[in-house]
Amino acid sequence: MAEADDPFQHTRMSLGEHLRELRGRLVKSVIALVLALMVTFTFYEPIFEVLAWPMNTVLEEVDQDQRAKYEAILAEEQKLDPTVPRTKYFVTDDPADNQLQENFTISQRMTMVGVGDGMSVLMRICFLSGLALAMPVILWQLWQFIGAGLYPKEKRVVLMYFPVVIGLFVVGVVFGYYVMCPIGFKFMVTVFDPAKVNYIASVEPYLDWLQAVTLALGLLFELPVLMYVLVRVGLVQRKSLAKFRPYFVLVAFIVGGILTPPDPITQFLAAGPMIVLYEVGLLWTWFLPKPKDVLGDSK
Repeated sequence: MAEADDPFQHTRMSLGEHLRELRGRLVKSVIALVLALMVTFTFYEPIFEVLAWPMNTVLEEVDQDQRAKYEAILAEEQKLDPTVPRTKYFVTDDPADNQLQENFTISQRMTMVGVGDGMSVLMRICFLSGLALAMPVILWQLWQFIGAGLYPKEKRVVLMYFPVVIGLFVVGVVFGYYVMCPIGFKFMVTVFDPAKVNYIASVEPYLDWLQAVTLALGLLFELPVLMYVLVRVGLVQRKSLAKFRPYFVLVAFIVGGILTPPDPITQFLAAGPMIVLYEVGLLWTWFLPKPKDVLGDSK
């Protein structure tokens, strides 16, 4: 009867068998990663274009703003003195050609400063994108190894919350990529007048900043899950989280100031979603009848 009630009778293994199982899972994960790296190495240029989109968009917008600015300046000067040449600010005298001289605008191409930056960026792009591409297989192999040692109710809990965790992380990364990064980059590029300071958009620091912001926002978007788990296991009471709401607003703006350039717009864009997520977490915990173990009685 005891063996019939044992949920692990079909998955119970010795230490040696566990090690062989782990080795097999690791080998499959490595194979998936190698295949993914082969794909990303083949298409590294389109991948780089996707990663560079926020900065390239900002550089183009700043250049357009500069063109409009000096078109207006030139028009005012020519009202006072019609002999002022267009080439004072623009490359040619053709009114249809509004390309500014280099010292009045910003370069629309990012720059690689070091001799080995090209290879470094290539390897970085291939590895990170390859890891993301292979992640479903890696996570599946990890689940197959860990899931064998979980009780049925524990498995249900993991399968219930894991898609939520992944979904919130992806939403945070997408929000950082499409919203936070373009706004933050534009502020940093225009903090000094491009006509006075020659801004060089170096690829390596740009990728560092892009990676830091997107990953940080991806983790911050896990806040509702963290709040739910803390209340569910009884470590924190919901009323304590509700009382902490005013202090969290202050914390959100402090974190937003750390993650973004020091201007109120980007700071609010970072703090706003965190405050909304905090409210979502409070709403989610409202449906819990009482603090109890998230896994309950696992047997």
